[in-house]
Amino acid sequence: MNKQFKVDPCIDSVECIKDYLFDQIKQVVAEREIEIFQMQTQNKYTSGKDNEFVNWLNSSTYARCFSRITLRASLQDRWASISEVRTTLRCDDKTARNMYQKFMDYQMIERDKTSEKLLFKATSHGMKIFDRYVELLYCNRGEGLYDHIVDLLQYMKLTRKGGSDYQEKRE
Repeated sequence: MNKQFKVDPCIDSVECIKDYLFDQIKQVVAEREIEIFQMQTQNKYTSGKDNEFVNWLNSSTYARCFSRITLRASLQDRWASISEVRTTLRCDDKTARNMYQKFMDYQMIERDKTSEKLLFKATSHGMKIFDRYVELLYCNRGEGLYDHIVDLLQYMKLTRKGGSDYQEKRE
């Protein structure tokens, strides 16, 4: 393991190690989700009009995921569509279009002006807000997050059925 631990009386049991790792993972996930909630509600990574926008995101059922669809489109260097939003969020056309309009009002998405179809992705400004959010949430978080990731990887390795191409190439 990445850290010392004692799992008596079954120190040599893979099942016992898996159980221990899973318990550690669950504890960190619970703490992490509380941190994420606090970060989203405290919203320390924006100010002014951006703060107003993020507060609206946090109060909406679909808006946060809508923002992730637009961010993903930008990260993948492509355009999202209303039908992608409807399918992904399982919402109706009116809801998807209302969110599209709200994001346009806040200038968080841009439209593909070369297409007749309604296609859009996050603006560079929206990407900068997301960059600050990810930086605060995942980067420079100390050893705790690193240990959690190692525990996850070890647990996944122990529970993997049949290995993987990568694992076979390494052996």
